[in-house]
Amino acid sequence: MIQKRILWLDLAKGFTVFLVVLVHVIEGIYKTNQFQQYNWFSEMIMGLLFTVVMPIFFALSGYVYKALPTSKLLIKSLVHKLVSLGIPYIIFSVIYVSLQHMGSEVHQLSTWQDLGRIYAVPIGYLWYLYVLFFIYVLVGMMSLLKVPVFLQIGIYSILLLLNLEHVITMPYAFDRLFMWTISFYLGYFFKENPTILNRRGLFIFSLTIFALGLIWQFQHGDPWYDTNMMTRTDFIAKLASVPLFLYLFSHVKLGKVGKYFIKYGRHSLIIYLIHAPVASIVRVLLIKIGVQHYFLLVILTFIFAWLISVSAVYIAQKVKWIDIIFNPYQYLEKIK
Repeated sequence: MIQKRILWLDLAKGFTVFLVVLVHVIEGIYKTNQFQQYNWFSEMIMGLLFTVVMPIFFALSGYVYKALPTSKLLIKSLVHKLVSLGIPYIIFSVIYVSLQHMGSEVHQLSTWQDLGRIYAVPIGYLWYLYVLFFIYVLVGMMSLLKVPVFLQIGIYSILLLLNLEHVITMPYAFDRLFMWTISFYLGYFFKENPTILNRRGLFIFSLTIFALGLIWQFQHGDPWYDTNMMTRTDFIAKLASVPLFLYLFSHVKLGKVGKYFIKYGRHSLIIYLIHAPVASIVRVLLIKIGVQHYFLLVILTFIFAWLISVSAVYIAQKVKWIDIIFNPYQYLEKIK
């Protein structure tokens, strides 16, 4: 039973990071403004995928989260998270900004001053790692204080509503913390209550809400495909995606395709870190050599970005000094 649970979690991570690579490839091409006749297609795909990928990523992190009973264990766990997320966060922030300054075709150039402020405001796609750490801090403290599960759900829901209504202006960390903690905690809730997750009624209900939410945000969102935020027009669909896709992943039959994603789901963080700079480089190179057909550019950029990203997994397994970048904590422990 435990093995099955782990397998479907790895499947979920692998397939979700696959979608992340795809949607960031489409977003990068969309932002070049060179294919405006296909904006409708880009926006439709981005809207669908961005509604799913980040809520699911946070929910999967919540699903594997373990509440700790003592402050000593919590501090040790947070140090682990700080090193495991923080070192790759810093390294790839430097890489990402450096690559931006080396190239001439950049949508939103981050300055060197921005790099010096990554402790307060993350750069680009690395916001996920930044916010995830602060979620671990908040949920860890709430669990340590033995705040009941349903009360925590209520608190995180209220924090989200306060964020959506822009009641007060908050620093970036608190703004995103208020926004995304509920997605993380829903994942934890369903792990602790598997019978609820397995109810077909929940699946039908969440599917209905998700579909209605998509229709609503498509008609009222501007822009309705924003990934880094929840808004009053898209938060319903994004929250509904959590039980919907956790149910689907936990009930899918594993075939060859499933096993493929399971293999890379175990290394989803490596793929996530690598894919964005790789996709940017590949896109620029393909345009420079004359690839001007929109769909061909999407397909080629995606294939190369995915293959190079998964190749990094194999390289990290073979080359120690590269693996240190992605798994710094285990090497620091050996030094002690």
